[in-house]
Amino acid sequence: MRLSALVMAASLAALPGTVAAQSPPSPPPATVPPVTPAKLYGITESHWIVTGFVGSNFGSSTTNRSADFGGQVAYMWKGVIGAEALADFAPSFKIDNLALAEHPRANSYMANIVFAIPLGGEGQVVPYISGGVGGIQLRTTVFNLALANPANLTGTPAIGTSDGDEMKLGTDLGGGVMGFAGTVGFRADVRYYKVPADSTFQSTSAVGLFTEGLLSGLNFWRANIGVAVRW
Repeated sequence: MRLSALVMAASLAALPGTVAAQSPPSPPPATVPPVTPAKLYGITESHWIVTGFVGSNFGSSTTNRSADFGGQVAYMWKGVIGAEALADFAPSFKIDNLALAEHPRANSYMANIVFAIPLGGEGQVVPYISGGVGGIQLRTTVFNLALANPANLTGTPAIGTSDGDEMKLGTDLGGGVMGFAGTVGFRADVRYYKVPADSTFQSTSAVGLFTEGLLSGLNFWRANIGVAVRW
């Protein structure tokens, strides 16, 4: 009886070691990789941007919307500040004037300063503003009857039309956004153009003076969207 009690006591004493020997070791705590914060500000490398776009003229001196197209080339220093050359062409610029045989063509050639903020790790989204000075051109076709001086009429009305082509210094200011997937993306913006009012004209022809009168004080908006490439 006493021997049985001793054997049982010895077995119970050895049981925790046996259980511990048979239990697998606890795995080490998992290592949590450090969290890398998402980059809000994008690339700061200098690069070129070329854009071709289409859009619409509207507002101010225009009587109705009309189509325009053009292109842009820019160099961005560190992706933040740069310079661009911008050219827009409107084949049928809607101006309401009975002397016009057809709607004139309104073109602009601007040199702008650009300020941008690249957003995202790769600068995928780029809001920007730009503005500058350049030439705004108006090409007209005018009824000769509207250009004739009544004091010089001899009873035979002037017939046909005359073409005018004048350019004046103007300004533009606008902004928009560019978006890129790698090197290819889009550019969309809205821009305001204005020619200062001028009462001193330089042309020596009747059609030139008429065209300068239309161009003086001309102002309008343009909204464009197109394909952009940067490298």
